[in-house]
Amino acid sequence: MDIIRKIQYLLFCLLAIGFVACDDDDNNSTEIGHEGILTQLAEEVDATAQQLWNSSPLIVNAGRTATLTKIQEYADKCKNDYFISYLNGFDQASTNMEKCDPIIYFYRSAFDRVMDGVKNSKVENGTVEIWLLYNMGYVVKTPSGCFAIDISHRWAKELAPYIDFLCVTHKHSDHYNNDLIQAMFDLGKPVLSNYLKDTTYPYTAKGDKDYEIGKFKIKTCITDHNNSGLSNFVTVFSIDCGEDTGNFVFMHVGDSNYKPEQYTNLASYVNVLIPRYAPNALIENNILGSGAGQVEPDYVLLSHILELAHAGVDESRWSLELALERASKINCEQTYVPMWGEKMVWKNNKLN
Repeated sequence: MDIIRKIQYLLFCLLAIGFVACDDDDNNSTEIGHEGILTQLAEEVDATAQQLWNSSPLIVNAGRTATLTKIQEYADKCKNDYFISYLNGFDQASTNMEKCDPIIYFYRSAFDRVMDGVKNSKVENGTVEIWLLYNMGYVVKTPSGCFAIDISHRWAKELAPYIDFLCVTHKHSDHYNNDLIQAMFDLGKPVLSNYLKDTTYPYTAKGDKDYEIGKFKIKTCITDHNNSGLSNFVTVFSIDCGEDTGNFVFMHVGDSNYKPEQYTNLASYVNVLIPRYAPNALIENNILGSGAGQVEPDYVLLSHILELAHAGVDESRWSLELALERASKINCEQTYVPMWGEKMVWKNNKLN
């Protein structure tokens, strides 16, 4: 996008005078006026969000599919350069953009829902609550603690007071947020990564390492990125969440290249595995099984879907339809595609 268009987007949003790059051509602004458009948009997206959150990613029926199709329609109207301008804008400008674009409105609504849950939920003994925030960003809360991994969100720093530690798989902007990282450092809370500080910092590791934070036991390994040339670039995390969860194990692979020989420091059995939709030909299955460096998950939650800062499928902006199709090919019967703002609860040895 050239500089004139960037300035135009910013002015439009600061003045809140209507839809810009991602508007809905079906709305008739001459009849209902600007405030009417905003109200109409909010009501429509709120209804869509409630339909989604009243469904379950574990049950893919006609109703859920129709809701996902609606969300996909919202996303298809939003170009990546517009979304990037939202991410980088001043707070007021970004807030205004949320009011005039359906997918960004939904993106913010999902964040607010996750924040409310993280702040206010009381986790029962033997259970775990898991939220998908955006892309590959998950928040996991147990009876005794809370952590987040690969959080990339415009308002991510608001999470800092409510999480005990943060994991970052690698240095790509769709997997971290600098404001959240700095807020964690300011609060003296651990941030686990392979790049943020030198190795004198106890939570920076450029090789396989184990950690213990409260009741959480964390095992890591270093793997290649799924793009060629980025060797030893991604940290994979497997996290035993402690006895008060029944030793629930959560594993997140970031943008790993799924090479089993690089997974040898991890748990061989996990309850929930978070893989990304790989741009390569179904290489997610390389790490599924009982062989060396493989894992046998109870559930797979396929992620890295609808990453709005990416331009299109050729740049890994996978659609929800493609995600559901890909999930059907993963070598785990319980493979699902959650969406932003959704909460899943691990209870009685299964996801609910």
